[in-house]
Amino acid sequence: MSDKVLLYYDDAMLGHNPTGWDPAHPEWTAAVQALLREQYGSEEEAASQWTHPERPARLSAVRDALLETAPTNVEWRSPRAAEPAELARVHTRKHVTLIEGLAGRACWLDVDTTAVSPDSVTAARLAAGSGISALEAIAAGDARRAFCCLRPPGHHALAERAMGFCLYNNMAVAAAHALEALGMERVLIVDWDLHHGNGTQDIFYHRNDVLFCDTHCSAPFYPGTGRLNETGDGAGTNRTLNVPLPAGSGNAAVIAAFEQIFVPAARAFEPQAILVSSGYDGHYLDQTFAMDAPGFAQLTRIVMELADRLCDGRLVLMMEGGYNAEALADGACACVATLAGAASPEPARQDDDPGLAAVAQAVACHAARLHPDVFAEPSGRQPRRQTGDASESRHTR
Repeated sequence: MSDKVLLYYDDAMLGHNPTGWDPAHPEWTAAVQALLREQYGSEEEAASQWTHPERPARLSAVRDALLETAPTNVEWRSPRAAEPAELARVHTRKHVTLIEGLAGRACWLDVDTTAVSPDSVTAARLAAGSGISALEAIAAGDARRAFCCLRPPGHHALAERAMGFCLYNNMAVAAAHALEALGMERVLIVDWDLHHGNGTQDIFYHRNDVLFCDTHCSAPFYPGTGRLNETGDGAGTNRTLNVPLPAGSGNAAVIAAFEQIFVPAARAFEPQAILVSSGYDGHYLDQTFAMDAPGFAQLTRIVMELADRLCDGRLVLMMEGGYNAEALADGACACVATLAGAASPEPARQDDDPGLAAVAQAVACHAARLHPDVFAEPSGRQPRRQTGDASESRHTR
């Protein structure tokens, strides 16, 4: 098996460039401008300083850094666009029709500033197709590992709604493709973005063929979901593991959550592929968590070791959030280098990390709720796949 790493990217994803205000929703404009005045102190300062956080420079910063630093065993590829039928595995047809109908237009979709520009639909379909492309190449034996350099992000998008800068749920589209087109029976999704992946959780909340594991800044931090007691429902009971952490949490807490909760749960679940929502807004330069590039490299190493042990190395990382260009580039480059086999410095772990107490609470909560064998070596059991269409898998709060 080749040790190369596939890196998916397309310049067309830079075409997503939401700017300005939506005159059709003056109340949304007024609400956001009020927040900006509070942040910057005056309307003039706000106007001069604010640009849309989900801007093309996020992606170009990562691309440029990877072009300079990517190891020689990294192979660049262009993704294919996701087809409407592939999107409809996890989104309602009404939502797909709505987004596709916005091609060539500029407008807002939500007061949280989720918006489109004329080329956003093309970018969104490529972003959603990136994970599909990576999984198909891995299934064909081209490589075992891939990194998808993409935007717009996806993990907040619900089956029926765009939100949080996300138009389509790229991660959910990829996982559904693995299950429904590539014949896999169990997929592990790990989300280490600063924000809870509410859309991904929601789409798979009633299914037992996806294990969803998420570290994030605890509510009421956006989107306000991801509490410890959100653990799945019906066939999906105990297939969702959330570890909400306080602001200021760093490498020590997030790595501990992986080592103490996600790793044993993954071993019991025995996935056939591991997909990662790799956001980099937990970097200290984004000013809420205190992680750094060696921390993200260590998380990558953990999921690589899991993939090697459980599913013949099948692993795909897909970009999510991260709004400081330097932090994005540093985090993405650290992850790609680790995927390619490069060594990285041992991450600093602070003994007084404020998130360690929250991890201990999460360990106690999940261990008490789950059967003891989840936190032991896998027994060889093969969880039975839940069948049904996407509408049966949605969790409505």
